[in-house]
Amino acid sequence: MELIIVLMLIALYFVGFKFIDSIYKLASPCEKKPVSEKHDESSKLSVSDEKKTFDALIYGNEDYCNEISDSLKTYNISSETLNDLNAVNMSNSYKFLIAAGNSDLDNLTICSIGTKMMEIDKVFAVCNQTYSRKLYEENNINIFKSCCAADDIARTVATFS
Repeated sequence: MELIIVLMLIALYFVGFKFIDSIYKLASPCEKKPVSEKHDESSKLSVSDEKKTFDALIYGNEDYCNEISDSLKTYNISSETLNDLNAVNMSNSYKFLIAAGNSDLDNLTICSIGTKMMEIDKVFAVCNQTYSRKLYEENNINIFKSCCAADDIARTVATFS
């Protein structure tokens, strides 16, 4: 009798795992892919993505980034603009990073990604709040005031090239 009860408890234990797993699948809208499929997709992406070299990566508001990019062209500095932190292509190489977003948190995040993961030496950012200035300085990020014109940013970046 005890053996039957123990076997029923073990069976109930495994049925509970199946039940929890089915609830998890309902709650998680993302479909899990096997590891082999993920590896195949990543290898396809790395083959199709060519490594591009730009002088500068500019992050921030699209209009402001385009103004800075146009100003950099007058100094023969090629640039790529980026409006989304998640769209950073880590395979590209850059000499400069300019973070000109409206949020200091986003600017500091992209600067950290640039210096630590992409090994960009010359990093510039627009400091939107005066209380964030110390964070930029502690991370060796050259800062501009939030009211700085695109031409002034381009001129400063050009002096470092």
